[in-house]
Amino acid sequence: MKAMSVGMIFAIIFAIIVMGMLLVFGSNVIVSIFCMGNDAQTQKTIQNLQTVVDDLHILPSGSGDHFTLNLPRDSKICFVNTTHPDPVFYPDPLKTWDPERVYQKIITEEGYNIWYHHCSGQSGGKIDHIYIGPEHTKNFCAKSGTRLYLEKVGRWVAIIED
Repeated sequence: MKAMSVGMIFAIIFAIIVMGMLLVFGSNVIVSIFCMGNDAQTQKTIQNLQTVVDDLHILPSGSGDHFTLNLPRDSKICFVNTTHPDPVFYPDPLKTWDPERVYQKIITEEGYNIWYHHCSGQSGGKIDHIYIGPEHTKNFCAKSGTRLYLEKVGRWVAIIED
């Protein structure tokens, strides 16, 4: 059996140290790359929902369509009445809309009708032609796989959880 040279031993030790440093210091970069991918998937779902709403908006009242949310595992979208973003509690805690007061104020001031939770935090947005109101549905949240029914009601498209 032949012994390893001193240079080879130092090369192996150096490689182990570099791999350890990559694991320790590179994990944040890897996590942020996955987080950006999840955020992009959330934005794509919101864009697809906007497209379906735009298509329904030009149809006559009573027209409807189904839409299934395709979100990352830890994300959710909440559909909110812009003038009354008050908390609404449901038996299913995943559906419950319970925002902090500061978020309620932001939603009202900015006119957001969606509020979404993603790995980077929370954000608001607006989907044109959507109406969330007490006569159709109350504020609620939905996770991936939730099937929504969208119905043209007058000038607006109402969202109803299927």
